[in-house]
Amino acid sequence: MRVLDRNCMDKEDVRHMTDAELARLGVRLVNRQEITLECKVCLETWSPQLDANGKLPFDYYVCPANCNR
Repeated sequence: MRVLDRNCMDKEDVRHMTDAELARLGVRLVNRQEITLECKVCLETWSPQLDANGKLPFDYYVCPANCNR
């Protein structure tokens, strides 16, 4: 994946991404309401914290075990 493609996806809200876009990041969206993600490699689940404006952090999709970094 090119750097420009990755930067574009990093800024996109996971709640509006398709399953194919999420798969390219190496994650699956388990719960859209609570924003629970699952790593496609190790099956770890996590919920990224939203900032004060309700936005996701830059690296919200990165597995806690760094499988998809």
